Amino acid sequence: MKNLARIAPSVRPSIYRRLALHFGGMAMALMVGFLSMQQALAAENWRITSAAQPGLLRDHHVRIAESITKATNGAVQGEFQFVASEQEALQQVLRGRLQVGVISVLGLASIAPEMAVFATPYLWANPKEGDAFLDKHAVRLVQPIMEAKGLVLIGMSETGFNDVVGKTPLLSPADVKGKKIRVSPAPSSQFFWSALGANGVQLPLGEMFPGLEQGLVVGADLPFVYYITTPAAKSAPHVTLTRHTHLFNAVVVNKESWSKLNSQQQNAIRAGIPSYPVLRGEVRDAEGPLMKKFEADGGKVHQITDAQRKVWYDIVSPGHAAYVEKIGQPAVTLFNAIQAARREK
Repeated sequence: MKNLARIAPSVRPSIYRRLALHFGGMAMALMVGFLSMQQALAAENWRITSAAQPGLLRDHHVRIAESITKATNGAVQGEFQFVASEQEALQQVLRGRLQVGVISVLGLASIAPEMAVFATPYLWANPKEGDAFLDKHAVRLVQPIMEAKGLVLIGMSETGFNDVVGKTPLLSPADVKGKKIRVSPAPSSQFFWSALGANGVQLPLGEMFPGLEQGLVVGADLPFVYYITTPAAKSAPHVTLTRHTHLFNAVVVNKESWSKLNSQQQNAIRAGIPSYPVLRGEVRDAEGPLMKKFEADGGKVHQITDAQRKVWYDIVSPGHAAYVEKIGQPAVTLFNAIQAARREK
């Protein structure tokens, strides 16, 4: 008994310590779990939308969604959501049902018609000039236009150049004159095909693919990287690299959603978005291998010389001023600002 009495005092504190550590660990775990639950409940869920089909362009838009999550350390959870119509996607962002849209200049023209100026066929003398201009001037020109519509411009991504596609080779303006060609609702498309003397048939994007397949129209114009993800690649397997319209996308956020973030989060998101030159370079780099695969699968890419492309340019470019004036005074103002910026040294 004496021995037991001597042992007991040293055993009791050890048991208490173990119990204290056990319950303390449980309390800590519960607290961590509670805090994690609070953070999860506090996280903003942002849906980032575009009309891009599966492929490189959609991959870019998914990366933009992921970059928002990363830049905010999960405080804003970005998730990509496909919407087939750009106009519908844009309306959802404006209403705040979706938070971010990756919308082409043509899609944006549905709410700000002057944005169609950026899609003017043969606006740039060459791709290099267009790249340099957009990298230096696009944000300052586009931001106030978006701001007036309740959107915040946070970045840009690439779509690429529109080229002429056809059920048969359409290598020169003479090949499209009088032919039934799909014309999109965009003013730039109507201007381009009208200048070339095509028999334009206006079709929304969703109706273009059965229209080509059924022979309602025999040609259209689309960006190559997008075109090969659609049924048009089979029904209209000839691509002529006219490179007549350069299309980029604005990454725009619903202004109310943006205002809920603090300045640190806003700056982090802007800095974290993949840069436009990088995304543009990836699209350009992808075209070569994709064209080879397209031809291996039965398609045909028709390269044309600078002299052949100039034939298209010389027919279309004289109509620039009239095209811009038809859109309206804001478009004239934007077009003049572009011309002034081009003259800067």
